[in-house]
Amino acid sequence: MKPVKIIATILLRIVLISLALLLFFSMMAGMYYHNGPRHIKTAIVDQDHSPLSRSIIHSIRSSDYYDVQGLVTDYHTLQQMIDEGQVDVGIVIPSYAYRDVMNHRGVRILFTADGTANPIIPNMAMMMLNKIIMTLNSQLSMHLRVEDLGAIPNVRHQPSPLLRVSSRVFYNPVLSMEKSMLPAFMGLAMQIVSMLIVLFALMGTLSVIRRRLSYINQARQLPVKTILPPFVISWIIVTTGITAGFFGTMYLFGVPFDQQTLWKVAALIGLFVLSMESMSYFLTLNIHNGAVLAGIITLIVMPAFMYSGFLIPEEQLAYWPNTIGSWFPLRYYLHALFPVFNHQLPLDTVSTYTRILWKFTGLFLILSFLSIIIGRFERIRRRKRYIREERILIRKRLNA
Repeated sequence: MKPVKIIATILLRIVLISLALLLFFSMMAGMYYHNGPRHIKTAIVDQDHSPLSRSIIHSIRSSDYYDVQGLVTDYHTLQQMIDEGQVDVGIVIPSYAYRDVMNHRGVRILFTADGTANPIIPNMAMMMLNKIIMTLNSQLSMHLRVEDLGAIPNVRHQPSPLLRVSSRVFYNPVLSMEKSMLPAFMGLAMQIVSMLIVLFALMGTLSVIRRRLSYINQARQLPVKTILPPFVISWIIVTTGITAGFFGTMYLFGVPFDQQTLWKVAALIGLFVLSMESMSYFLTLNIHNGAVLAGIITLIVMPAFMYSGFLIPEEQLAYWPNTIGSWFPLRYYLHALFPVFNHQLPLDTVSTYTRILWKFTGLFLILSFLSIIIGRFERIRRRKRYIREERILIRKRLNA
């Protein structure tokens, strides 16, 4: 039996090391996989409804850099879609564009982007739009019919192009990394702190109780009155601490916010912490080895952060890294945070993501509840065995 156990242990360690290295290598490779995002979610406002606008839209749809979600009716609808995260960028084709081009007057196509988002995506979208417009300008200079634009490759350049692209960036004068990456990097710290604090609290309680009840060897076997307080107290401490740290950092870096935004973001942070703590709570109840727990937490935190979709855009991730990122709460927390914090939208606009966070929380709290029930039966059985062994030991001493 012992050789079998040794072989099983070796195989288990090989599997664990292989999984750890697979996660590490895939996270590093994810930074370089597809060095440019594809299928960027795009909305188009066609105010011209002309052969020219149809040619522009056809060229945009033909590019694999764009994923046109639909043609919207007006500029305000487009801005709302960007606010709510339905699209990454927007393109507005102005009225009378066809007439002005036919009369050799310049036309400016408006490109809109969210300045608080990861700038990799809008920068790529704007660069590709400029290439498309440059191709159309070249074809116009060759006196092609407007209906035929986009049918041949770009081989010539016009000194004074009729079509140009103007850009407008919402909520931020420039496309910069600060406003998008600060919350994302703080999300990494939130995961670690949320999981470790409840782990330390519960393991500390287990250590104290074991001094009196030596037959208890796992946290799930603790009495219920000693299991619940560490979870609640750590949630209050971590939520308050992270909220203070979050807005303190935003203040230091000059990112504006108001009082209403503070409370809405605090609610999101509290929900995110709850989802991460419930996961750590379940693991701590069922795993006694602290080193194993720390390793599991690392394997949860790092992939969740790398595949969240904000350090590396979701459009840039391969299928499996993108799928793995959807298994963790961080992605949905960040999806909810950006509209609320950067765009000052109400919480009900991100209810899709908050519901997912509640599902994460509910799932692991149910699993924790079942673990506590199992632990209660284990404690009763171990206590009976402990009492029986104590009686046998006392009899031996008396007989001696």
